[in-house]
Amino acid sequence: MTISRKFSIIHIHPVLFFFLFVAIITGMLLEFTIIFGIVLFHEWGHFVCARFFRWRIRRIFLWIFGGVMETDEYGSRPMHEECLVTIAGPIQHLWIYLFIYMADGTSFLSESTLQLMLQYNTFILVWNLLPIWPLDGGKLLQLGLERLFTLTYAHKLTIILSFVTIFLVTYGMLRFYSFSLSFMLLILFLGWENRLEWRRVYYRWWQSLWQRYSRTEQSAKQRVLEVSFQTPLLQVFQRFKRHNHYQLKVLDQTGDVHYLSERDCLRYFFDEQQIHATIGAVFTE
Repeated sequence: MTISRKFSIIHIHPVLFFFLFVAIITGMLLEFTIIFGIVLFHEWGHFVCARFFRWRIRRIFLWIFGGVMETDEYGSRPMHEECLVTIAGPIQHLWIYLFIYMADGTSFLSESTLQLMLQYNTFILVWNLLPIWPLDGGKLLQLGLERLFTLTYAHKLTIILSFVTIFLVTYGMLRFYSFSLSFMLLILFLGWENRLEWRRVYYRWWQSLWQRYSRTEQSAKQRVLEVSFQTPLLQVFQRFKRHNHYQLKVLDQTGDVHYLSERDCLRYFFDEQQIHATIGAVFTE
């Protein structure tokens, strides 16, 4: 990938130009440049790590207090890859701290500029680690919950905790600090993103089910799931966790035990398009 092609995936939110205009007329161009540089460096960390794992990346979308690396790889890649790609952004802030430390006491940058860099770098790092979707903290929260719960439950719980955190942060800011237009725009953006994500919950689940059906390799984690003949396939699939491969232990009406792989169920579900079928129907196929 050429340098020009790398930068062609970077897209800037229109509201960023509004903040640039405000920064110019209010004499805060230095602050704007520092914030934008930190955000760009943060997202570059995500990008480099994702490219290392050969992820397909649609674009990097930037605005004043953050950015989003848009990719369809989340949910389909190994969880350790997703974790590393997620934390690669916050790790970039450590390099910024190192730069500030090395530049301190030199004539390269003024003391006031370094102080601004320190303040904004800390704010953006802490903000991105909050458990709010789609911030890095929210993604790490979801990855942790997906190890404990089913995909849909983990997804919903992530969004609920995001809304709770948004409310608490908003209350704290309004209670102890003065009103800020940029902060309120940021809160509105996060609230809107979580509202949209809530509406995508079942789409994400269906997408993960199709990915499970399409992949050829099996997860190293093997699990046994006990179900009855009358259990609907959809109900069985909703009990699946990410990166687990299930062997179904099926009890028939006489109490006899049969075993069925998740691959057989998924194949019957998608190939035969029997979305309302039960486990028993797979045996009588």
